[in-house]
Amino acid sequence: MRTSINALLFNFVCCICADLTRAWKFPGIGYPHSGSMSGDNATNGSGVVDPDKEFYELAVFINGEILYPCICIPGLLGNILTLVVLSKANMLSSTNAFLSALAVSDMVSLINDIIYFSVMVLSNSCPDIAYHIYVHFYPFAHFVFNIANSVSSWLTVSVAIERFLLVCFPAKSRTMCTRPRAIAGAVIINVVMLTVSMPYAFRYKTVQVFDDLKNQTSLKLNLTSLWQGDTFSVYYSWSINFLRCNIPLTLLIILNACIIKALLKLRAKNRSRYIHRQKVTFMLVIIIMKFLLCTTPDAILSTFYKYGYTEDNFKVRGIREFTDMLLAFNAATNFVVYCVLSMTFRMNCKKLFCHKEVPAGDGGDRRSVYKLLSDRSIFWKQNKKNSCGL
Repeated sequence: MRTSINALLFNFVCCICADLTRAWKFPGIGYPHSGSMSGDNATNGSGVVDPDKEFYELAVFINGEILYPCICIPGLLGNILTLVVLSKANMLSSTNAFLSALAVSDMVSLINDIIYFSVMVLSNSCPDIAYHIYVHFYPFAHFVFNIANSVSSWLTVSVAIERFLLVCFPAKSRTMCTRPRAIAGAVIINVVMLTVSMPYAFRYKTVQVFDDLKNQTSLKLNLTSLWQGDTFSVYYSWSINFLRCNIPLTLLIILNACIIKALLKLRAKNRSRYIHRQKVTFMLVIIIMKFLLCTTPDAILSTFYKYGYTEDNFKVRGIREFTDMLLAFNAATNFVVYCVLSMTFRMNCKKLFCHKEVPAGDGGDRRSVYKLLSDRSIFWKQNKKNSCGL
């Protein structure tokens, strides 16, 4: 009985959302081949309701106008705070250098998504203006989206590799895992991913077409001649998908398993002097697992359906809306994980907003209460000396 009631409620909510999208004349910004950004997008030329098209419009409405604002705006603010906190003097470690670069990459991805849902909102009141913005902005946004996600993938792999060395080879890691090397590695990752993703900058072009039915010209997105040939598009898409998704995911699964195994051994031996390193490693394991969960659906979809959007059918593009939302969720929630699992990060974040002064003793000088707490914690020195990270 309860199952049937839940099913009825779910269908009722879906029907309401679909009616809202049609009532608002949602333009379907993700499929410019419709030729116009207004009208009944859920019907085909014969007036019959297309369920795949209706599902796509519902997915765009739920993600583009509801979930993206709730995820991207707080996530962007969180990544800005992350950069501020990780730039503190007591946070300058090799691990935090990678995490700072990851925050920048996530910010780029979230800004891209914020522009996307801004066009969604504009399309409700000014569909023609929103469509013109879309056809000119989408080729660039698609390029930025690929770079940001590729960089984030390999920065996460870099964090996992460094943490593996710190846990499994602590003696060698003191000389191998240094902040200058981490910064150099982050720069190399950005340059390499920018280079290999460059063909995406030439994937789409905006052209003018003449509509015989309406007797007017309109803008449309077309594939460039480089991407119209199957030889290049198929081989490059498979190669970049493996480089961006499959290889990083495989490495992260292996490294994560090795790190967890090493942590269990350390805990079994009760090595209390590594307690802070174990806490930091546990936090980074959570970051890696979150990345795996949020990135795997997009990796599967990209592998089996190449890596396009406007040229896919409505069902695939509707699913892509949810996989892209998971990528945005992953980029927006690292700050929350840092605050919950890292006392060092949490204390530094509190100092930005609450710098409460307390007497230091008979000398009359005043010191921050958080500074007093940090003086009693041995991990401040360990963090700086051993480059343990957060």
